[in-house]
Amino acid sequence: ELEGELAARLAELERLLKSQQDIINGQQRRLTELEQHEQQQKQKEEVAAPRQQRPRRGFAAGAGGGGGVLGGRRLATTSPSIHGAYDSSHVAYTDLESVQGAMTHIWLLLCGALVMLMQAGFAMVEAGCCRFKNVQNILLKNLCDVCVGTLGWWAVGYAISYGRSEDPSGVTNFGGDPVKFDLFGETHYMKGFFGTGFLSDLPDGREEPSTDMMNWFFQWAFCSAAATIVSGGVAERVQFPGYVIFTFVMTSWIYPVVVHWTWGYGW
Repeated sequence: ELEGELAARLAELERLLKSQQDIINGQQRRLTELEQHEQQQKQKEEVAAPRQQRPRRGFAAGAGGGGGVLGGRRLATTSPSIHGAYDSSHVAYTDLESVQGAMTHIWLLLCGALVMLMQAGFAMVEAGCCRFKNVQNILLKNLCDVCVGTLGWWAVGYAISYGRSEDPSGVTNFGGDPVKFDLFGETHYMKGFFGTGFLSDLPDGREEPSTDMMNWFFQWAFCSAAATIVSGGVAERVQFPGYVIFTFVMTSWIYPVVVHWTWGYGW
């Protein structure tokens, strides 16, 4: 009897110990959840805090503050600059903005290079569809598309496609004079002719870059590819000087007007 009573008490004691352990484990889990919740709230408050109250890091070395915080937001009245906060309306890039800018540039450079390879693809297709004596001619026309097409896109093509500006102050071409057009009773200001307007001059003589250079390269690849398509349609049917003239007109006027209407600013 004594042994049975002792075993029963031991079993009861084990149940009590197990119950206490379950209570302790539940409290520990609850404490861990509370700590995680407080940490998440703290992170949300840091993201929502004004950018000027947090350390910054520049887009490039020496461009801004020291340590910096990954992510962040800026006030609506400020703009990022590689030169940091040189006045009240500009601030340095955050780490997140620096990474995003670098990745965007790398991605568009890669995509532009892949689009550029379409030139080689069209050259192979057209060479295979022509007679042997005309292979060199069709390859030369594909090379002409890139060379002459680049000049047309650089001179006026990009400006017509994406160079429209609502602010005439910053639109400088041809020696600093704004390019102004009055069409259908509306005044339009254009920038980007002959590769100008991609940089902004700061009061202290420094220059602020923009994404126009990156966009110029990416759109140029499509422009030259569009001109190459025509070379297959007129293979063995057009003389080389006439095709050179067409390529320049295609990349400086025909393609840019369609781009302006479709992906630029509408009709």
